[in-house]
Amino acid sequence: MPSLGRSVDRVVGGLSRLLHVRSAQLNTVDDLGPYLNASAATLFPDPVVPRDLQRKLARRGRKGDRVVEVLKWHSPHVPLCPHYRARHAGEYARNQTASARYIHAEGQNRRGALIYVHGWLEPAPWQALFLPRLYDAFAADVLHLQLPFHGARNPRSALFHGEFFWTADLVRSIEAVRQSCLDARTLVAWLRAQGYSELGVTGISMGASIAMVLACFDPLPDYIVPIIGHLQLAEAIEEAPIFWRMRSDLERFGIDRGRRRQIFGSLGLESLRPRLPNRRQLWIMARDDVYIPARVVERQWRAWGEPPIEWLPGGHMTFVLSLSRIVDRMREFHAGLSPS
Repeated sequence: MPSLGRSVDRVVGGLSRLLHVRSAQLNTVDDLGPYLNASAATLFPDPVVPRDLQRKLARRGRKGDRVVEVLKWHSPHVPLCPHYRARHAGEYARNQTASARYIHAEGQNRRGALIYVHGWLEPAPWQALFLPRLYDAFAADVLHLQLPFHGARNPRSALFHGEFFWTADLVRSIEAVRQSCLDARTLVAWLRAQGYSELGVTGISMGASIAMVLACFDPLPDYIVPIIGHLQLAEAIEEAPIFWRMRSDLERFGIDRGRRRQIFGSLGLESLRPRLPNRRQLWIMARDDVYIPARVVERQWRAWGEPPIEWLPGGHMTFVLSLSRIVDRMREFHAGLSPS
């Protein structure tokens, strides 16, 4: 009998048909040449500390309490595809402004900071519930990075928050992932320049995948906590019910399952290996996840040297029921870290 977690994942995947009502307009598979079998340095160029970063007060609590600021800077992302550069500079110009909500102690920064990278289509109420608890549990300042095509970065032509991040317009989807990683690494570089001596990165689903990429490149965070995510993108595209529109459109473009696996395999994400030691990683995964199956997670977990892993009951959409357990496990992991 299917578990509650699996059942909910499948129901939500079915309901996504009410959301993804529009097919991808462009077949960009012929423009994928610059990405396939490209070097890691090409796909993930080094970040620099932004010199144009602006800080704006969003909310101030009582005296001595936390302060919330909005950080904005010009994303240094440069698309590899010449045809896409015109779209990036024109229709998708909003993505050129990177932003993060910065929750910090009033008057001074604390020793540590934790970057949170949200997931694809992730609703804001979860963030409002989760991030203050991390701020308290870690005794660290918390930054919530906004991904391309989400929130204020969502083009007016999109029907909903995050619509353009994952579609059969493969160049746009790959560039969204590349830009997400660069914006996150840029934020790490900026925080280092502010004097933080301990930086962590966590994220959920797609955000977990980005956190894992950051464990492979300089500037390295001091620890990562990926939650219900992995880097096996080919598997996710084929397995997750929520990707039904993307799969359907790719089939319409003549890109079958074998070709899809070849394309995503050629990006090299599956073969990335961490430079961050195992003891500085905590994986939190869901045993009955339909979108991120346990067997796929375990395969990557073994390839990454079997870092500490916490298995939650339930699935991709019901992990929220384990909020207290997640926070407690993260607190325990963080408390056990030795100075880097």
